[in-house]
Amino acid sequence: MTVAKPPLDAQAAASPSLVVRPRAERVARLAKMARPKLVARANEFLKTCDGSDATFNGYTETHSRFILAVRPTGRSSESFGISFVTCLYLAGPTFWSNAQLRCKAVEDSDGALLYEIADQAVGFTVRCDAIVVPAYDLTFAHEWSRQLAG
Repeated sequence: MTVAKPPLDAQAAASPSLVVRPRAERVARLAKMARPKLVARANEFLKTCDGSDATFNGYTETHSRFILAVRPTGRSSESFGISFVTCLYLAGPTFWSNAQLRCKAVEDSDGALLYEIADQAVGFTVRCDAIVVPAYDLTFAHEWSRQLAG
């Protein structure tokens, strides 16, 4: 004999410790839990770029993608690009030496999760949904960030 489970609302009423949250709220909680790990991984990579030259490489309007070219000093002189996907804010110089890029998580005015990458010494700041480094096959993305705004 199979016993039918009561509807979820009835379960919640019977058990005050069971809280059913709307999807957007559940996604927001998951994002806040994962955010520190993603930011830490991004900063691990960015620290390997310390001391590099950085220059504005391009901007694609159709994808709101900003590309920063990084040329490590003292190592291979081959540069590589860091793409900032769905770039919502950009400020700072177009070229500088001795880059010290660091990442932190921020929320925009709609509550969407964003990365903010900055070099405080030169006043460079970019805010975006994702960071992609094709040369190293790296992607740092909050796949749910735009879902929270909608």
